[in-house]
Amino acid sequence: MSGRLDSGSELKTLDSEIVDLLYAQTLSPDSMSTPTSVCKAFSEILLKRWELCCILIYLRGPDGHLRESAMHLSPHLDSSVAHDAGVAFAVAIERARDEVQVWLDEDTAGQNFSNGLRERLMDAGLRACVATPIHASGQLVGALVALSAFPERMRAALGGLRFAAAPIVIAVGIAERCVAMHDQRQRIEHLVEELQQHSGALEEANSELQRVGHYRSLFLARMSHELRTPLTSMLGFTEIMLDQEKLTDAQRRFCEKIQAAGMQLQASLNQLVDLSRLEAGHTELFLHEFSLSETLRESCAAVARLAQKQEVEIDCPPLHDIPSIVSDEGKLRQVLYNFLAHAISRSRAGQKIIGRVECPDKSRFQIIIEDEGEPLRDPAQVFKPIDLKAPSGEAASMNELGLVIARRLIDMLGGSVHLENRDTRGLSATIELPSRPPEKR
Repeated sequence: MSGRLDSGSELKTLDSEIVDLLYAQTLSPDSMSTPTSVCKAFSEILLKRWELCCILIYLRGPDGHLRESAMHLSPHLDSSVAHDAGVAFAVAIERARDEVQVWLDEDTAGQNFSNGLRERLMDAGLRACVATPIHASGQLVGALVALSAFPERMRAALGGLRFAAAPIVIAVGIAERCVAMHDQRQRIEHLVEELQQHSGALEEANSELQRVGHYRSLFLARMSHELRTPLTSMLGFTEIMLDQEKLTDAQRRFCEKIQAAGMQLQASLNQLVDLSRLEAGHTELFLHEFSLSETLRESCAAVARLAQKQEVEIDCPPLHDIPSIVSDEGKLRQVLYNFLAHAISRSRAGQKIIGRVECPDKSRFQIIIEDEGEPLRDPAQVFKPIDLKAPSGEAASMNELGLVIARRLIDMLGGSVHLENRDTRGLSATIELPSRPPEKR
């Protein structure tokens, strides 16, 4: 062995070998992809050159303390022995914040922080150790610990250890980050794969929902066709009997019950079909200009028979200064009918329903329908989706279903609706719609 690393040529040779390894790690990361492989590659230079026993690399962990990152040792040294000795010297470096050396072929005078470390080396069958700290920005970021059973070889390697410590620690740190990035990339790829699987399952479920929706629409269309014809006949014959036949009081009462039940069934069927069309997006707007006050008057007349049976008065005062509007008159009529029918169903005999129109400005108008029924605990709940699983006592009535349909039609017309309890008694529904439809819907 040459005595100490003091010749320029030997330093130059060591420097060249370290630079080559750094280039290899940068340009061919697969060859040294883990901290252990990096430590092995760098340590083999030092171990072979000076026949040392072990090189350990420590890096500062998240808790601020040095932790073992990699170790490379000769076959003649037990790894557990090297590990225990390395931990003791890493702790000594954290305390000293400076290089720690222990030589068993010298007496203890002048050796820094050798208390307890000499015994550790003796127990391990070693005779020399040098622990070199690595600092960055004034902080301890790592350490290189070299162990040897031959003090003279350690003394010969002392300059080389100090020279190589920083590059080795840096290379090991880079390798750790590469491993972390590789693990993160694998986790991301795994998540992407899971997302693709979930996306496929969602697409399949969506396709199944569309298929079920298609069959439901077909069922409702067929049910509508099959039931409308006999219902129309039943209602027609009942109307003829009530108007033209001489019936006893009992017969008239029975015919009126048949007529009421048939009209309720017809209204329910129409609402279910309308809701199905709205959910499927099959409803279109047919816009034209018409008189709003005339539409409100005719809507009140359409529910006059319902109001008469409930003994409820409907008051829709005529307004002559309301300008004409551009909208879908048929859908607006359906909206008004549903809100008026709901107001009638809430009212008791002798109570009154008022429908009026207001124009806050030329661009919009309001239709206000007020009744004198019982106040609602939470008016906003009326427009929530229908819960088909609700107990029969809590299930929505057909009039409430009509309000759900009306709300969706109002959305289609570009408007809004607001329900609130009146200060005196009853419920007020304010339907606000534009005088002309928005340019883009």
